[in-house]
Amino acid sequence: MATTKRIELKDSGIIFNEQDHTYYDPKAEKFLSGITGVIQRQLFPNEFDNIPEAILKEAAAYGTSIHHACQDFDQNWKNDGSQEVQDYITICKDCHLIHERSEFTLTYKEWATNADKIFRTSDDTFSIGDIKSYGQMTPEKLEKARWQLSCMAMFFNEQYKKAKIDKLFIIHLRNKQRKDGTIDHQAEIIFINRIPPEICKELLAADLAGEQFKNPYAVPDEIKSQEEHIIGLLQTKAEIEEELSLIKAKVLLKMSALEQKTWATDKIRFTRKLPTTRTSFDVAKFRESNPDIDLTPYEKVSTVSESLQITI
Repeated sequence: MATTKRIELKDSGIIFNEQDHTYYDPKAEKFLSGITGVIQRQLFPNEFDNIPEAILKEAAAYGTSIHHACQDFDQNWKNDGSQEVQDYITICKDCHLIHERSEFTLTYKEWATNADKIFRTSDDTFSIGDIKSYGQMTPEKLEKARWQLSCMAMFFNEQYKKAKIDKLFIIHLRNKQRKDGTIDHQAEIIFINRIPPEICKELLAADLAGEQFKNPYAVPDEIKSQEEHIIGLLQTKAEIEEELSLIKAKVLLKMSALEQKTWATDKIRFTRKLPTTRTSFDVAKFRESNPDIDLTPYEKVSTVSESLQITI
């Protein structure tokens, strides 16, 4: 039976300047472009609009400190005692993450990027993790991280042709005091669906050519064009529901005062439902009190249809 040859990761030789966030290739004697800038320009150009520079610097410094602390633990077994590092250790233990490299520089043609964490799954299989310290992982931040991790995975596969990528994920760490004195504590792993390599390459090619990348995952123009109409419909729906709720309250009040159960006209019927009580079985509490009882034979699984939620 053939055995899988172990793939060892080697330094690319690219010089990363953390202060300036630049990548220099001494062999080619040129600087490489970072993918974060490409993704920012092409997909999220307005992400930091209207955010004061001081807040951006503070957030960047906090994120850097967490990266360094986790790296120091992985590489030197030094634990600074922070909650963030303890949470990182717990996540790695719970998810069986085996650290391979930290801040590992990956390259592809004219570009370079640093992978926060490379974890080994087997001799030829790896996972890539990206540490984030945001207060909230908004849909936009999740999508940006998806592009970053997907490009990292593409770079990794270009450098190590025989390697496999198992999982891509965000390690969300945060432990900061809010203005009201409460603690904003975040400690979670968020798995990411990978964007195909060919689409990542299209993004980089468009930026190199000075063209605007056509994001296949963006909201289609035919839906965007209906944005104001949809908002108007939702607002009208809310106004109608509020008005109908007031009418129902008045009708119910009159029917209750007259002790009427039904009212009917040629076109409409009002039915007053009398107050009652409802008894339900607390499955979670029962399971907690009776951990040895298998409830699987009594569970009913129902299919919930796909649906869409629209929020303003």
